[in-house]
Amino acid sequence: MDRVGVWPAALGCAVAVVCAVPSVAFADQKEDDARVVYCLDPARQPEIVRAAGQLDVAKPVTGDPARLLAGPTRTRALTVEQWYVRHPKDFGRVCEAVMAARPDAPAPAKDEGGGGVRDSALLAALGVVFTLFIQFVERGTLRRRERLTALTGATGTFSYEVELYLTAWRENARSPHGEVATSRAALAAALRGLGLPGARGRAAGDLGRTLPLPEPLEAVDVKSAGGARSLTTDERAAEIGRVHAELTANVAEAQELTSWAVVWHVRRYIRRLRSSRPRTPPRTPDQQPRGGPNTGA
Repeated sequence: MDRVGVWPAALGCAVAVVCAVPSVAFADQKEDDARVVYCLDPARQPEIVRAAGQLDVAKPVTGDPARLLAGPTRTRALTVEQWYVRHPKDFGRVCEAVMAARPDAPAPAKDEGGGGVRDSALLAALGVVFTLFIQFVERGTLRRRERLTALTGATGTFSYEVELYLTAWRENARSPHGEVATSRAALAAALRGLGLPGARGRAAGDLGRTLPLPEPLEAVDVKSAGGARSLTTDERAAEIGRVHAELTANVAEAQELTSWAVVWHVRRYIRRLRSSRPRTPPRTPDQQPRGGPNTGA
């Protein structure tokens, strides 16, 4: 099941859960109604009052078997109907105890009312939703791992082709650039394929566009004062060093993009903080203080 198919299935199961919950609540309400009708029967109210006294939930009123003293202070006499309205929890506890002790009391009819089936359907729907969620997470993890593998391979291939090209260019300025261009395009595609959100996605796109060696290196200095001239050996070595520095920085940046979002944002913040600090230029010999700290000079 792909990503497109997971969401409709999860949505369907969620709808089933939403529909099942009111059904179960309705079944529970039917059971509560049956209990109230049974325990509020005038013929059984003296039994309810006696059971309340035995459970120490309320105190029977002397001389009136259908009334009891309820509440924390037990000073107000209430009928069973009034007790049910004002103290439903206490009433429910006593009523359940009476129904459990009486063989003629109606048993909860979950199976007849479909409550057991609804409970099973609810649990099944929740299980399916949980399973689909786990599958979605696993598939997302697998896709991320595949993209990271593709990025690692593209980075290694590009670095290798750059090294080959620079080695050949040192001796021959007309060395072919095609393999470098192909591997560079593959690395840019792998960076875009990460599918990163927000700032990381923009950084990945910018990195793919600014990779070194978009064009073959020039071996001629066209800006020379005496006219165009070929680069010297030292100038070629400096150009190769510049490309190496760019490549190293780009590879490190690509690797940072594969880290957790929080780590990437923290590192970017630290770099910005360091770059915003004013740098104090080193002192020249003329600016060094003369004499020792105690000379006063």
